[in-house]
Amino acid sequence: MKKIIFKNQEQEVEILYQKEISKISESFPEHGKMFFVCDERVLEKNPQMNKLLNENVYLVKSPEKEKDLQSTIRILKFLKDNGCNRNDHLIAIGGGATTDLGGFASSIYMRGINLIIIPTSLLGQVDASVGGKTGVNFESYKNLVGSFFNPKKIIVCTNFLESLDEQEYLNGLAEILKHAIITSDNDVDTLLKNIEKITSRDNDFLEEQTKRSIEIKTKIVTEDFLEAEQRKFLNFGHTFAHGIESINQNNPILHGHAVIIGMKMALEFSYQEKFLDEESFTKSKNLLNSFKYNLSDIELDADKILSAMELDKKNDGNGINLVLLKKIGVPFLSKSNEPNKILKFLINFIDNFE
Repeated sequence: MKKIIFKNQEQEVEILYQKEISKISESFPEHGKMFFVCDERVLEKNPQMNKLLNENVYLVKSPEKEKDLQSTIRILKFLKDNGCNRNDHLIAIGGGATTDLGGFASSIYMRGINLIIIPTSLLGQVDASVGGKTGVNFESYKNLVGSFFNPKKIIVCTNFLESLDEQEYLNGLAEILKHAIITSDNDVDTLLKNIEKITSRDNDFLEEQTKRSIEIKTKIVTEDFLEAEQRKFLNFGHTFAHGIESINQNNPILHGHAVIIGMKMALEFSYQEKFLDEESFTKSKNLLNSFKYNLSDIELDADKILSAMELDKKNDGNGINLVLLKKIGVPFLSKSNEPNKILKFLINFIDNFE
């Protein structure tokens, strides 16, 4: 087992790398009761996990659909009815939606109890579990209600990734691709040279890239926990993506798939506005197009996407905030006060989208 400790807001967060699922419980706390919020599908695909849990288990059947205030209230009642106090631990096990939900409940129950996250999806391991953001969807808006709340521990086990289907795996890969594009040419080149290892889920390479992605994000988060400036770069492609996710609420789509489209939009918009050089534009597009994302069932409607973007929580009331790119490794913040320009761009992008 390997361990990394980083500080967020003067709080220490342990990231533990465990090779085997059966040994995850070695990292469980020695004191206090444990309460589990767990994606039911994780237990079905990894039955050995059942031996690690106790009787205090709240099962999430459909994480993305249940990531809301009603489910949060049910978890709070589950904790109260089973005698959870401030010295106890909530352990959230699942993908990003489950850890967001469990983390949010943990942050508001008794004004905050100990949180441990065991991300079982690639998205959860490289993005959702790292950085202290928790939250739930409200009405049709993504992550509109939430908090900044650090877990005590994050336990990463890449063995969980073996049971993911292709699209769920690609879902998390989108964030690895994003981290590379906003960081350096070297990171992008490493991925482009190893497409086969990525698609075949080469365990050693995957563990290496998972650690690299976490390293990129933790460095940014440590320097800007409350998202004053630099942390906003992690939202590259996400304003477009959250707009896409918001209009697909009735038929929820995978976050990473929306992010892939959102990054393509951000690259295209950056290039169209003459911020981004052609070499970086072409190389970044080649990276995003190297994987078989199934985007066929995603609704894309320019007017609806723009309306959702205008309500994005990252805006400050004076326009739409976008993270764009000057070149690979050089993201920047851009504010648009021209909704008609964005609408025209969206219409053209969607008309030519394949």
